Amino acid sequence: MLRFLTKSARPQPASRPPAGRRISVVIPSYNHAAYIAQAIGSVLDQESPVDELIIVDDSSTDASRAAIARAIDGYAGPVRIHCDLLDRNGGAHAAIAHGLSRASGDVLTILNSDDAYAPDRFRAIHAALPPDGDFIAFTGVDFMDASGARLAEDDPVRVWYRDVLGQAGACPTIGFALLRANIAVTSGNLVFSRGLYERVGPFAAYRMCHDWDFLVRCMVHVEPIFVSGALLQYRTHPTNTLKSTGDLMHGEGSAALKTYLALIAQGPTANRLAPTPENWPVYFRFFTATYAPWFTGQPIDTVARQLFPDPETLPSWLSAGPAAGGFLTAPAPEQDALALRRVVDLLMPR
Repeated sequence: MLRFLTKSARPQPASRPPAGRRISVVIPSYNHAAYIAQAIGSVLDQESPVDELIIVDDSSTDASRAAIARAIDGYAGPVRIHCDLLDRNGGAHAAIAHGLSRASGDVLTILNSDDAYAPDRFRAIHAALPPDGDFIAFTGVDFMDASGARLAEDDPVRVWYRDVLGQAGACPTIGFALLRANIAVTSGNLVFSRGLYERVGPFAAYRMCHDWDFLVRCMVHVEPIFVSGALLQYRTHPTNTLKSTGDLMHGEGSAALKTYLALIAQGPTANRLAPTPENWPVYFRFFTATYAPWFTGQPIDTVARQLFPDPETLPSWLSAGPAAGGFLTAPAPEQDALALRRVVDLLMPR
C-alpha cells in the first residue's frame, strides 16, 4: 500500500461528500465498437451512482454509434445520459473538451471508451475526496486484454505497473511520484473538481501524454489524491497508447515537463507540497539530479537544461555551472525534514 505525505495529519472521514456535489462522467468514443458497451455499462452500474454520463463519439468509422445506441436504449436508471455525435474527428483532447463543456457536475471525470470502471469505484472515491475545495484524484489500476480477460501477473504491462508503483513508494509525495512516472496511467483515471479544471485549462493536444500534462499542471495548485485499490480496468490492445513509439513519448513528455518547469519558475505554488525548489530546496536538488522522468533515461535537471538552452530563459533554480551544484537554492528545514523522515522510514521500517 502506498503512503505519502499530505497537508494534514488528520484523516478525512470515510463519508460521502456534500449532497450538492454532482458527478459528471465523459466518455470520448472513437472506433471502439467492441468495447464501448462495457464502458457505458460500468458507469451506469455503479454501486454509488453518478449523476450524468456524456458520450461524445468523435466521428467513428466503425459500428461504435450503433453499439452506443444499443447500450443506452431502454435505460431508466438515475443517471442522466447525453450523447453527442460529432461530424468531424478532432482527436481525444477535443472530444474530452467537448464533453466537459457539456457537463453540469461540479466533479468531472473521464472514461476512455475501451476501458471500464470497477463497480465500487465512486463509492471509494466519495470517501477520499475533501469536503470542499479543489482537488484531483486517481485510483489504482487493473489490466485486461482485448477480450476482457485479466492480464497474467507476469504480463509486461502488469510488471511495468508494479515497478512504477514501487518507484512511487520511494517518493515523499504523490507529486514527486508523478514526476518519475505516470502512475495514474490514463486520462480515464482522473477525477477532478470543476473549479480546478477552469483554473488549469483544457487537456493539451497530445496523443499520448495529455493526461500526464494535465496532472502535473494541476499539482501546481493541489496535491493529487491517490485512492488505493484497482478501481479502473485498463484494456491493452494493439491500438491503444501504451503501444506508442519512443519518439512520440519523448517529444510529448519533454513538452509537458517544460510546461511544468516554466510554471514553477513563476514563483511560489498554491500547493505547498508541489515538487519545486522553493517548497523542497534540498530534496528537490537531490531528486532532480538523481531521477529521470518516465520518457527518458536522463535525470530531470539534465533534461531541463536541454529544454531551456538559452541562459536568458533558464529557470533560476538551475545555475550556469557546476560550481554551485547546479542549483541556486537555500535549505528549508521543515519540508526537507519530512523527506528525510520518509527515507528513514523506508530504510528502517517500524
